[in-house]
Amino acid sequence: MINIKKLENQHFKSEFFEDINKISQSFNYFTPVLKNIEKIINFKSSFVLDLGCGTGVYLEYLIFKGCKTCYGVDSPSEYIFQAKNRGYKEIKTISDLNYKKIPFKKEFFDFIVSKDVFEHLLNPVFVLEEVKRTLKPKGFFLFHVPNHFPLHKRLKFLFNNNIDTYNFFAKESRWTYPHIRFYEYNDLLSVFNRHGFDLVINLNYHFLAIPFLSKFRCFFRFNKFLAQKFPNTFASGFTLLLRKK
Repeated sequence: MINIKKLENQHFKSEFFEDINKISQSFNYFTPVLKNIEKIINFKSSFVLDLGCGTGVYLEYLIFKGCKTCYGVDSPSEYIFQAKNRGYKEIKTISDLNYKKIPFKKEFFDFIVSKDVFEHLLNPVFVLEEVKRTLKPKGFFLFHVPNHFPLHKRLKFLFNNNIDTYNFFAKESRWTYPHIRFYEYNDLLSVFNRHGFDLVINLNYHFLAIPFLSKFRCFFRFNKFLAQKFPNTFASGFTLLLRKK
């Protein structure tokens, strides 16, 4: 029998999955992003890959909307089977996403989602090329990573010198901190373009980083403008819908 505990990626501990899985559908902050793009992508008829699927909690909305061909890929873990229980068609495991090919054939998917994965990668360019390989021509790629250093978090870092500006992993030290890549918006666009992707929609405004203004609905348009126009300063996450050229 395979020892799952021995195989699972120690860079992302079991307790992290447990914390993520506490998110219910009613408080799933990624659902509005999916709702935003369902006019562009027909979830019901698409072959979808959740790259780094974990428990599958973040893409439950796709299953709810009738997606019967949602696949998942992640490192071996006892938690990925929860994605299967949520309605994923198949979950495939991979020992090291940084250097192992995504275990699907070329041009298999219409839509690939990578939520909070690329900040954990040693070899993100390889993974991006794998996304490109497994996407159909004109297929869509939904990409999301945190922005650790919007304006108010830069100020926080200035005073406490703590790179975990959002307190994502309060129990971890710098020796064990799971995020090893810190991205910048314009550089992301440049790399995506060089590797064969065009930007379809900038969705950064779903993750505003203006604490005092975000509470007031009357400032929504202003907040949206700031997060889209100046994402490095006013967005807490970089969220992009891209299309394979």
